Amino acid sequence: MKVKKTISIMLILSIVFWTLGCEDKDTVSPEIVAITPADGTTSVAKTTEIKVEFNESMDKISCESRFALIIGDLDDMPDDFNDGMHGSFDWNSGQTLMIFHPDSALMDSTMYSICLKEGMEMNEHDGAMMTSGMSSHGSSVTGGVISKFETEK
Repeated sequence: MKVKKTISIMLILSIVFWTLGCEDKDTVSPEIVAITPADGTTSVAKTTEIKVEFNESMDKISCESRFALIIGDLDDMPDDFNDGMHGSFDWNSGQTLMIFHPDSALMDSTMYSICLKEGMEMNEHDGAMMTSGMSSHGSSVTGGVISKFETEK
């Protein structure tokens, strides 16, 4: 009888320790650390590049497809990004910094909106998606963040 009780206790303890050791490591959502130019900045150079820094390594395709630089002072996330400026992307080696280079110089004294839709995915983390932690770097809107800046004269 003592053997059965000892085995039962050992089995229960093993399950408890195994369960504690298997906690979900992907409970942290990716967050935007910084957007450059910062929200509300004025007199931004017309040759500026747009930088979005994350706290986690991100999936390039999911981020680039959910990014747009749009002319105008937007308050609502556009349904599609067809009006977004064309350009190219670069990333740092850790895939935590996305840099957008517009194909042409920005216009004089013009308001631009950096649009970042929800759903950007972390790199190699079971596809955890960015749905929070974005609002401190722009206006939180349904479906993401809009950060605005104005170019120099």
